[in-house]
Amino acid sequence: MGVHAVPMTSREAMDWAFTSVTQNGAVAMGLPDPTIREGGPANMVILQAQNPIEAVRMKATRLAVIKHGKVLVRTAPRLAALDLPNRPATLDPANYAPASPEPKT
Repeated sequence: MGVHAVPMTSREAMDWAFTSVTQNGAVAMGLPDPTIREGGPANMVILQAQNPIEAVRMKATRLAVIKHGKVLVRTAPRLAALDLPNRPATLDPANYAPASPEPKT
């Protein structure tokens, strides 16, 4: 995504970028509501990430592409191999996310 090439690395900017290329992109092209819901078209891409911000930040691996409920493509999850003392041998990027900051009051 382009957020890595321009100064859009705040959490808010990454969330906005993800929404822009997913939900807002479908609306701009006149496609049906892309929200996943019962009775919907079941078209989706499954990413190896905990949330949209992590999907952008970690350049998430695309685990599956589903069209009309049929899995068209599957990709094995990406695991990083670590060789660090007192650390696990592997790391799943989807399970490695910094804690979200507390909302400002």
